[in-house]
Amino acid sequence: MSKRVKKTEPSAKPEPQRRSRRTQPAAEDSGDESGADSDASGGGQSDLHIGNGVAHNFGDYRDGAITHIKLKNFVTYDRMEVTPGPHMNMIIGPNGTGKSTIVCAIALGLGGRPSLLGRAKDISEFVKHGHERGSIEITLASRGAELKIRRDIVREGNRTTWKINGRAATFGEVQKTTRQLSVQVDNLCQFLPQDRVVEFSKMSAQELLKETQKAVGREDLLALQTELTDLRQKERQTMSELQRTEQDVDALRKQNDVLERDVQRWQARQAAESELRVLTALVPVVRYMDAKAEHDRAKEARKQAHNHYTQVKNEVSAGVEEEIERLEAKIARGESRRRQAQDSLGASERESRQRVSRLERFDTRQRDLSAELQDIGKQAQRRREQISKLRSEIAQLEAAHPEEKPQEGDSRELMQMASELNKQKLALRNELIELQDSQKALMRSNRQLNADMASNERQLRDLDNVAMRRRETLRRFNEDTVRALEWLEQNRSMFSQHVFAPVCLEASVSNARMANLVETIVSAGSLKMFVTQCDKDYHTFTREVNDKLRLRVDVVHYPRPLDSFRPPVSRDEAKKLGFDGYALDFIDAPAPVLAALCTRDSIHEVPIAAGSVDNERIEAGAHFKEYIADGTRFAVSRGRYGSRSATVTTSRVRADARLLSAGGETDEVRATRDRLRQEIDAIRGRLDESEGKTKKLGKREEKVRDSHRSLEMREDELRQERQRISRELASWERQKVHIDTRRAQLKSAVAEERRDGEGGSRAQAERRRIEQQLRENARERAAAVNELASSVEDMAALVHELAKAGLAGQHDAQQLNQLRSDAERHREAIEDAKQAFEQAAEAFNEAKQLAKQCLDETRRVTEGLSDDERETVRQAQAERRTMTLDELEVELATCRQRLSMAANSGLSVRIMEQYEERKQRLVRMEADVGELERALRQARKKKLRLRERWERPLAEMIAKIGAKFSQMFDQIGCMGEISLMRAGDGIVTAAADNDGAGGEPRAEEPRDDQDYGNWGVEIRVAFRKSEALQVLDNHRQSGGERAVSTILYLQSMQHMVAAPFRVVDEINQGMDQNNERMIHEIVVGTACQRGSSQYFLITPKLLPDLNYHPMMKVLCIFNG
Repeated sequence: MSKRVKKTEPSAKPEPQRRSRRTQPAAEDSGDESGADSDASGGGQSDLHIGNGVAHNFGDYRDGAITHIKLKNFVTYDRMEVTPGPHMNMIIGPNGTGKSTIVCAIALGLGGRPSLLGRAKDISEFVKHGHERGSIEITLASRGAELKIRRDIVREGNRTTWKINGRAATFGEVQKTTRQLSVQVDNLCQFLPQDRVVEFSKMSAQELLKETQKAVGREDLLALQTELTDLRQKERQTMSELQRTEQDVDALRKQNDVLERDVQRWQARQAAESELRVLTALVPVVRYMDAKAEHDRAKEARKQAHNHYTQVKNEVSAGVEEEIERLEAKIARGESRRRQAQDSLGASERESRQRVSRLERFDTRQRDLSAELQDIGKQAQRRREQISKLRSEIAQLEAAHPEEKPQEGDSRELMQMASELNKQKLALRNELIELQDSQKALMRSNRQLNADMASNERQLRDLDNVAMRRRETLRRFNEDTVRALEWLEQNRSMFSQHVFAPVCLEASVSNARMANLVETIVSAGSLKMFVTQCDKDYHTFTREVNDKLRLRVDVVHYPRPLDSFRPPVSRDEAKKLGFDGYALDFIDAPAPVLAALCTRDSIHEVPIAAGSVDNERIEAGAHFKEYIADGTRFAVSRGRYGSRSATVTTSRVRADARLLSAGGETDEVRATRDRLRQEIDAIRGRLDESEGKTKKLGKREEKVRDSHRSLEMREDELRQERQRISRELASWERQKVHIDTRRAQLKSAVAEERRDGEGGSRAQAERRRIEQQLRENARERAAAVNELASSVEDMAALVHELAKAGLAGQHDAQQLNQLRSDAERHREAIEDAKQAFEQAAEAFNEAKQLAKQCLDETRRVTEGLSDDERETVRQAQAERRTMTLDELEVELATCRQRLSMAANSGLSVRIMEQYEERKQRLVRMEADVGELERALRQARKKKLRLRERWERPLAEMIAKIGAKFSQMFDQIGCMGEISLMRAGDGIVTAAADNDGAGGEPRAEEPRDDQDYGNWGVEIRVAFRKSEALQVLDNHRQSGGERAVSTILYLQSMQHMVAAPFRVVDEINQGMDQNNERMIHEIVVGTACQRGSSQYFLITPKLLPDLNYHPMMKVLCIFNG
């Protein structure tokens, strides 16, 4: 168990100081532990050995823990050696004795740079004054053995040499060795020197997260964070590039859309021309193919005809001719006899036919004479009726029929006029389309101009609004603050009292020359903080804004009234020192806001002067901790122990104010206003010009439409007139033919009637003549009948004789006829075969000649074609292989007609080339969009996998540290928590991954927390029960509160750190006794545990009755 003592254990007492008076010649350091380590100056500071009287088990030291430190001519030491313990090492001693020098030696001896310590810039400045060389030798535990790293420092040239276990080494080898042992002297979570204690609270949440990951030995998590940050940056770049590419694609598409209709007409015309060329070239090809097919058919027909002719010619009938001659002779003899009988019969027949004919003539004459007698009475009456009817009909027709024929020339003239009207209508229609396109383009331009003017006018109004200018200035510095302000303006009803907007919006500087000086004093955090007037409003604001909205903004509530803040000296005395007044005097703001600034930044205690002041008198008076004069900021600090001498640190003030200057009008604002007004005037001029063009186009369009309507009305009139003339001409022709026909009929009837009138009594004479002829015809007919009867009897006898002769030679005649028929058919077959062969040969020669002509024509046409055109002709031929030549010529005529009717868009070849180039670029850019989208998906998938590997262990690590942190704060009666702060970059994205259970895609919830480089650790503390948790920073908490928070955060990691040792220098400065005592117990309790890292705690003082642990080692330094 631990026990309380008022003095250190004997085992922890340092050995008495031993002073060496030996001298020896100056020599180079050899790096060994021989007499070469003696002081080369002769008679220098005594050697100092600390903690060498206590023995420790070497196995208690972790790899990388410090087992021995040896210094020579280093800062305040001539020689010094210290042997720290494996656990808690408390190094104590008065100020100026060299405690922090040991810290410097550890850092520099293990590869750290001087900038880590915050003391000097060059390593040579750590060589003790009056010496040219110094050295640091640190022994580390390494796998059960000792590892000695020695650093020799040469003042001249600011040089350093390294040795590892006596062997010369490079700086890189030293760094590699320390990294392998997890030594991190550049990590404030492991190594916190005195001059950098204040930097811990200044560390951003992002830096603290990185240092924490390194301190616990999770370099893999830090590497994952770096990779995630790079992936997110690459994702944003890809998204930006994708957006630009899509915008470019849209712009190109819009450019091509403007020409789309004209291009389509141009392409249609080009297609028609191309089709015409192909069809023109295809005609001789099809002719040749038809001629070739006909040639092949004629050749095959000639071959078949020749074979048939040869076959028929070789067929011979033996004995046919002899048998024909025999039968012919026999038949000739019988025919001779038959002819004789036939001649006699023929003579009798002729005589009988003559007699029959004569008898028939008598009969016919009798009928004719009888009919003539009957018609003589009826014929005159019919003729008179016909003449009267024809005259009446002709008179009616002539009355209704004009004499002059309608003129055909009028119809042709109307057709020409209609054709001309069609051309005019087409021209007007094209002009109307162009006017409409121009109007649409002007409308699009006007919309864009109106949008631009509205945007410029809005920007101009914003410039004229002081509050808006301040807000926009604030937005550039902190978006979260502006978002919180916008929320506040919409939800003021939630608060019982007025909540003030950020200080930079509530406050203004009365003297513009002092704005940069005031902003130098007032921190950026104070300028962006909200101020509440009661605890209830404070808690409401933090709950709604900080916790729910997750906005990183500062809000404060200080109940102390403004009149309670008193300056160090009166304003009159300050002016006697040369000051123009205190910072408070130059700020105009509501009282609660000024009170908050007095609390946060002590503006009531900081005097400022535009000119110079008496610096020595001011420092001697010890009234001011800080003041500004002549463009310089002076910070005065005094030691807490000893003589309390003053230390003055100077820095330049801000060149210009960023937030407090937003109320005035800068040159940039004026230039912006002038530019916006000029742009608005220019846009108005363009709008006026566009309006004039629009009116002109509208008037022109109305005129064109009126002209088009007039042409259509004229066209209807011409069409109706043309139809009327056609109808009149056809009607006139029909009536003329009808009248001519009736006139001819009338003329014939009148002539006949006239002839009858001239005859008079001839009708009676004609009647008597006909009756006499009838009587004579009757007598002659009776005689003819008797003669015919005698002839018939003679013919009957001759027929009988002829029949007997015919029967005798009938068989021979039949046989002869059959033989003759066969012979004739054979001759005819030979002749037919010969003619067919000759015709086939002639057809073959004609087809051959035609095919040759078609082939020559095809070659002549295709020789002028390119390979692509020949291929197109071949494809067209294949597509139209079933089409006849007539059908092809019809298609060719149709194509020519379509081409003659196709509109010419008027586009130049260059514009078409640009159109096609843009189309090809669109294809490429759309492919690029696809590639970018695929790359974006892949990057998001990889990012999601890496985030899962990083976020879960990181959150668990922060949760463990936070639990320890909260537990330790509970021990001291305060509240504290640590949380992982996720940050976003304003871009909400989600990625899908296929690593989910069952192969189902797992989607990342869309959220704005992917700015992995700005993730951090947020420390929130509260040291009073009535106070809410506040973010730890360099302004909100006091120095002691920051020290307590820092040491407890470091102790919260003690059980997790991979570092072999940790160093904290004078962390208890500024703590009150109660906090210092509780912190001491916590530090001892966490550091004095088996397996814990080696711990160095440096302090110039200790309280009495502190807790002591057997695993502690107290090292007391009395040097100088």
